[in-house]
Amino acid sequence: MIETVHGIVLRAEDSGEFDQRLIFYTREMGKIRAKIAGVKKNASKLRSLALPCAESRVLLYLHGSKRAGPRDPGKVVGGEVLDLHLGLRTEWDRMLQCAAFCETLDRMTHPFYPHREEYELLSGTLSAMETAASPVLVRLRSTLILLKNLGYGLRHHTAWKNLGGRKRELLLKLGRWNGGPADFSPEETAEIKRVVESYLAEYLPSPLKSQEFERKLEAARAAP
Repeated sequence: MIETVHGIVLRAEDSGEFDQRLIFYTREMGKIRAKIAGVKKNASKLRSLALPCAESRVLLYLHGSKRAGPRDPGKVVGGEVLDLHLGLRTEWDRMLQCAAFCETLDRMTHPFYPHREEYELLSGTLSAMETAASPVLVRLRSTLILLKNLGYGLRHHTAWKNLGGRKRELLLKLGRWNGGPADFSPEETAEIKRVVESYLAEYLPSPLKSQEFERKLEAARAAP
Protein backbone atom coordinates (compact mmCIF):
# COMPACT_ATOMS: atom_id res chain seq x y z
CA MET A 1 0.00 0.00 0.00
CA ILE A 2 1.46 3.36 -1.05
CA GLU A 3 0.48 6.52 0.82
CA THR A 4 1.32 10.15 0.06
CA VAL A 5 2.23 12.13 3.17
CA HIS A 6 3.62 15.56 3.98
CA GLY A 7 6.54 15.04 6.32
CA ILE A 8 9.55 16.64 7.96
CA VAL A 9 12.69 14.63 8.74
CA LEU A 10 13.29 14.57 12.49
CA ARG A 11 16.23 12.18 12.39
CA ALA A 12 18.29 10.19 9.89
CA GLU A 13 20.50 7.20 10.74
CA ASP A 14 22.76 5.10 8.53
CA SER A 15 21.60 1.55 7.83
CA GLY A 16 24.21 -0.44 6.01
CA GLU A 17 26.49 0.96 3.34
CA PHE A 18 23.98 2.88 1.25
CA ASP A 19 20.64 2.96 3.11
CA GLN A 20 19.25 5.15 5.86
CA ARG A 21 16.48 4.89 8.44
CA LEU A 22 14.43 8.07 8.76
CA ILE A 23 11.99 9.35 11.33
CA PHE A 24 9.43 11.70 9.83
CA TYR A 25 6.79 13.76 11.54
CA THR A 26 3.91 13.79 9.08
CA ARG A 27 0.72 15.77 8.85
CA GLU A 28 -1.38 12.72 8.02
CA MET A 29 0.04 9.98 10.27
CA GLY A 30 2.06 11.68 12.98
CA LYS A 31 5.50 10.25 13.62
CA ILE A 32 6.56 7.39 11.36
CA ARG A 33 9.71 5.42 10.62
CA ALA A 34 10.75 4.71 7.06
CA LYS A 35 13.70 3.17 5.28
CA ILE A 36 15.16 4.88 2.24
CA ALA A 37 17.23 2.52 0.11
CA GLY A 38 20.38 3.48 -1.77
CA VAL A 39 20.16 7.09 -0.65
CA LYS A 40 23.92 7.41 -0.08
CA LYS A 41 24.74 6.44 -3.65
CA ASN A 42 25.87 9.36 -5.80
CA ALA A 43 23.19 8.61 -8.37
CA SER A 44 20.31 8.52 -5.88
CA LYS A 45 17.43 10.86 -6.70
CA LEU A 46 16.09 10.63 -3.14
CA ARG A 47 19.01 12.23 -1.27
CA SER A 48 17.29 15.56 -0.64
CA LEU A 49 14.31 13.76 0.95
CA ALA A 50 16.61 12.42 3.67
CA LEU A 51 18.15 15.72 4.78
CA PRO A 52 17.40 16.58 8.43
CA CYS A 53 14.65 19.21 8.72
CA ALA A 54 13.70 18.88 5.04
CA GLU A 55 9.96 19.22 4.42
CA SER A 56 8.67 17.03 1.59
CA ARG A 57 5.72 15.35 -0.04
CA VAL A 58 6.71 11.70 0.33
CA LEU A 59 5.51 8.53 -1.39
CA LEU A 60 5.62 5.87 1.31
CA TYR A 61 5.17 2.14 0.87
CA LEU A 62 3.65 0.70 4.04
CA HIS A 63 4.08 -2.93 5.02
CA GLY A 64 0.50 -3.97 5.73
CA SER A 65 -1.71 -1.62 7.76
CA LYS A 66 -0.90 1.90 8.91
CA ARG A 67 -0.64 0.58 12.47
CA ALA A 68 1.51 -2.43 11.65
CA GLY A 69 3.78 -1.25 14.42
CA PRO A 70 6.52 1.30 15.06
CA ARG A 71 9.16 -1.38 14.47
CA ASP A 72 7.75 -2.27 11.05
CA PRO A 73 8.82 0.80 9.11
CA GLY A 74 7.65 1.82 5.70
CA LYS A 75 9.84 2.50 2.71
CA VAL A 76 10.30 5.79 0.87
CA VAL A 77 9.79 5.16 -2.85
CA GLY A 78 9.58 8.73 -4.14
CA GLY A 79 8.55 12.27 -3.43
CA GLU A 80 9.41 15.92 -3.89
CA VAL A 81 11.03 18.44 -1.58
CA LEU A 82 8.80 21.33 -0.57
CA ASP A 83 11.25 23.26 1.61
CA LEU A 84 14.85 22.45 2.50
CA HIS A 85 14.89 25.30 5.05
CA LEU A 86 18.23 26.40 3.63
CA GLY A 87 18.45 29.32 6.05
CA LEU A 88 18.98 26.84 8.88
CA ARG A 89 22.05 25.41 7.20
CA THR A 90 24.05 28.64 7.08
CA GLU A 91 24.85 28.86 10.81
CA TRP A 92 25.75 26.30 13.45
CA ASP A 93 23.42 27.80 16.05
CA ARG A 94 20.36 27.74 13.81
CA MET A 95 20.95 24.10 12.85
CA LEU A 96 21.65 23.17 16.46
CA GLN A 97 18.40 24.73 17.70
CA CYS A 98 16.54 23.02 14.87
CA ALA A 99 18.02 19.66 15.88
CA ALA A 100 17.08 20.26 19.52
CA PHE A 101 13.44 20.98 18.71
CA CYS A 102 13.18 18.03 16.32
CA GLU A 103 14.65 15.75 18.99
CA THR A 104 12.22 17.13 21.57
CA LEU A 105 9.25 16.39 19.31
CA ASP A 106 10.64 12.93 18.56
CA ARG A 107 11.08 12.12 22.25
CA MET A 108 7.69 13.50 23.32
CA THR A 109 5.47 11.80 20.71
CA HIS A 110 4.47 8.25 19.76
CA PRO A 111 4.28 6.72 16.27
CA PHE A 112 1.05 6.87 14.29
CA TYR A 113 -0.72 9.50 16.38
CA PRO A 114 -1.36 12.38 13.96
CA HIS A 115 -1.75 15.84 15.42
CA ARG A 116 -2.03 18.58 12.81
CA GLU A 117 -1.21 21.34 15.33
CA GLU A 118 2.11 19.65 16.12
CA TYR A 119 2.97 19.40 12.42
CA GLU A 120 2.14 23.07 11.85
CA LEU A 121 4.14 24.01 14.95
CA LEU A 122 7.17 22.10 13.67
CA SER A 123 6.95 23.59 10.18
CA GLY A 124 6.43 27.10 11.53
CA THR A 125 9.27 26.75 14.03
CA LEU A 126 11.77 25.72 11.35
CA SER A 127 10.70 28.60 9.12
CA ALA A 128 10.98 31.08 12.00
CA MET A 129 14.44 29.81 12.95
CA GLU A 130 15.73 30.62 9.47
CA THR A 131 15.42 34.37 9.99
CA ALA A 132 14.80 35.02 13.69
CA ALA A 133 17.27 37.21 15.55
CA SER A 134 17.49 34.53 18.25
CA PRO A 135 16.86 30.94 17.10
CA VAL A 136 17.28 29.68 20.66
CA LEU A 137 14.33 31.82 21.80
CA VAL A 138 12.25 30.42 18.92
CA ARG A 139 13.10 26.91 20.07
CA LEU A 140 12.29 27.65 23.73
CA ARG A 141 8.97 29.30 22.88
CA SER A 142 7.98 26.43 20.61
CA THR A 143 8.97 23.91 23.27
CA LEU A 144 6.54 25.53 25.71
CA ILE A 145 3.80 25.50 23.05
CA LEU A 146 4.48 21.83 22.32
CA LEU A 147 4.27 20.93 26.01
CA LYS A 148 1.00 22.83 26.28
CA ASN A 149 -0.43 21.01 23.23
CA LEU A 150 0.54 17.69 24.82
CA GLY A 151 -1.22 18.59 28.06
CA TYR A 152 1.85 19.66 30.06
CA GLY A 153 1.39 23.43 30.01
CA LEU A 154 3.78 25.15 32.42
CA ARG A 155 1.23 27.73 33.56
CA HIS A 156 -1.06 24.94 34.78
CA HIS A 157 1.73 23.17 36.67
CA THR A 158 2.76 23.78 40.26
CA ALA A 159 6.21 24.71 38.92
CA TRP A 160 4.70 27.98 37.63
CA LYS A 161 3.75 29.08 41.13
CA ASN A 162 7.21 28.22 42.39
CA LEU A 163 8.90 30.48 39.84
CA GLY A 164 9.79 33.95 41.00
CA GLY A 165 7.96 36.94 39.58
CA ARG A 166 10.91 37.90 37.38
CA LYS A 167 11.06 34.46 35.74
CA ARG A 168 7.32 34.41 35.13
CA GLU A 169 7.49 37.85 33.53
CA LEU A 170 10.32 36.72 31.25
CA LEU A 171 8.27 33.73 30.09
CA LEU A 172 5.21 35.91 29.47
CA LYS A 173 7.42 38.29 27.52
CA LEU A 174 8.69 35.35 25.46
CA GLY A 175 5.09 34.43 24.64
CA ARG A 176 4.51 37.95 23.28
CA TRP A 177 7.75 38.00 21.26
CA ASN A 178 7.16 38.16 17.50
CA GLY A 179 10.51 36.71 16.44
CA GLY A 180 12.02 40.06 15.47
CA PRO A 181 15.13 41.65 16.96
CA ALA A 182 15.21 40.08 20.39
CA ASP A 183 14.44 42.46 23.23
CA PHE A 184 16.19 40.14 25.68
CA SER A 185 19.61 40.53 27.21
CA PRO A 186 22.02 37.57 27.11
CA GLU A 187 21.37 37.09 30.84
CA GLU A 188 17.60 37.01 30.29
CA THR A 189 17.94 34.53 27.43
CA ALA A 190 20.12 32.28 29.60
CA GLU A 191 17.54 32.48 32.43
CA ILE A 192 14.68 31.53 30.10
CA LYS A 193 16.77 28.67 28.72
CA ARG A 194 17.43 27.30 32.22
CA VAL A 195 13.75 27.46 33.19
CA VAL A 196 12.38 25.86 30.00
CA GLU A 197 14.99 23.11 29.80
CA SER A 198 14.58 22.30 33.49
CA TYR A 199 10.82 21.97 33.05
CA LEU A 200 11.18 19.88 29.88
CA ALA A 201 13.58 17.54 31.70
CA GLU A 202 10.72 16.48 34.00
CA TYR A 203 9.15 14.66 31.06
CA LEU A 204 12.28 13.13 29.53
CA PRO A 205 13.96 9.95 30.80
CA SER A 206 17.39 11.26 29.75
CA PRO A 207 18.90 14.54 28.49
CA LEU A 208 18.59 15.49 24.84
CA LYS A 209 21.64 14.46 22.82
CA SER A 210 21.53 17.80 21.02
CA GLN A 211 21.81 19.65 24.34
CA GLU A 212 24.79 17.54 25.37
CA PHE A 213 26.45 18.37 22.03
CA GLU A 214 25.64 22.07 22.54
CA ARG A 215 27.34 22.04 25.95
CA LYS A 216 30.44 20.40 24.48
CA LEU A 217 30.50 22.94 21.67
CA GLU A 218 30.21 25.85 24.11
CA ALA A 219 33.03 24.39 26.22
CA ALA A 220 35.23 24.06 23.14
CA ARG A 221 34.53 27.66 22.15
CA ALA A 222 35.39 28.87 25.64
CA ALA A 223 38.66 26.93 25.78
CA PRO A 224 41.85 29.00 25.32
